[in-house]
Amino acid sequence: MSPDELGLVLKYAMKLLVERRFNELEEASGGMGLNADDIGGAIDDIGSPLAMPPENVWRDLRPRAVRNQPGAFEVSLELWTARGRTPHTVELTVQERNGRPVVAIDDIIIG
Repeated sequence: MSPDELGLVLKYAMKLLVERRFNELEEASGGMGLNADDIGGAIDDIGSPLAMPPENVWRDLRPRAVRNQPGAFEVSLELWTARGRTPHTVELTVQERNGRPVVAIDDIIIG
């Protein structure tokens, strides 16, 4: 997966998170990571609706290759609300499986 493709996949995953489409996020995980109820519970704990991060966030992505999983990347993204950046992050693993991107929400860290 190219860096541009990775950025697009992550933007889409964040859009699903912001729009509270947790079931779709769970489906996109291929059975990995948090389920829709766990994602929703963590996002509810934030207490404010999420917003899409500004464009510069997507230019500064720092994906890390996953050991023993060729083509898989871990990424931590800061969560944003209408008031700006929060101390909370979402940790994701992105990989390609059968020609399709698979995005798993590994954790949502409420800081």
